[in-house]
Amino acid sequence: MKRISYILLACFLLPVCATMFAQTAKQTQPAQSASADTTKKKKIKIPVYLGHSNVSGGKISKKLFDSLAKQGITAKDSLGNYYKVEGFSFTYAELNIYEDSVGNLVPLTDYREEYCEGDTLSANVTASLYQRTKPGDTLYFDQISLTPPVGHSGSSGKAMKFEISK
Repeated sequence: MKRISYILLACFLLPVCATMFAQTAKQTQPAQSASADTTKKKKIKIPVYLGHSNVSGGKISKKLFDSLAKQGITAKDSLGNYYKVEGFSFTYAELNIYEDSVGNLVPLTDYREEYCEGDTLSANVTASLYQRTKPGDTLYFDQISLTPPVGHSGSSGKAMKFEISK
């Protein structure tokens, strides 16, 4: 009886050990390929700003956000070279308060996302955005595609996150 239990135990442990060995072998492989990737050029994230300002994220008043958002977004590097904005993804996270069936207040966030061509918000977004934004809402500008000035390499823009405050 002991011999059968040892055989069953060995049959169970053998695949477990083989799996553990395979996992440790996989973990050592990326370290080797990571050193080979350091020779490749990394894409540089260019700073992007709301409107013609130096505001690139954080808490912002509704009035300031509305005025800067109407100007679009601009991208420039640390040397002052401007990049043309080809398009970006805009996400609006609107904080709303709902009431459940028992009468308890439940804060929920409604999300709206749209890809905007060029450097300004699309007409679909602006039709209601300026009337809807309020303190507590969050706005994201990401996946920003840029065309570099002549003589510069291609790159993308840094994402921006704004929180509407009073």
